[in-house]
Amino acid sequence: MKIELKKYGLIISDKDSGNIIYTEIKKIISENNNCIIDFKDVKSMATFNAKQIFGKLYLELGSNLFFEKIEIKNASDDLKLIIRLGIQSALEDKK
Repeated sequence: MKIELKKYGLIISDKDSGNIIYTEIKKIISENNNCIIDFKDVKSMATFNAKQIFGKLYLELGSNLFFEKIEIKNASDDLKLIIRLGIQSALEDKK
């Protein structure tokens, strides 16, 4: 199943959007589906949101299942870096 993030705005930066996106991804995965997250037309995402969404999912699923279940498409190099920073921040907070 696919989620197009542009419906949440070209810049994803508020807590409510992050919660909605996380919940939507979690629902798809809990139904035993893989989730394609399409960043087409999204210009940026706050590191806070990357942590809130991808960091939390990474901690819950573990590395292998995270990369098996979640596919990120059309993300710029900057967005990919923001996602990595969000995951890294979540991992550091867990320690």
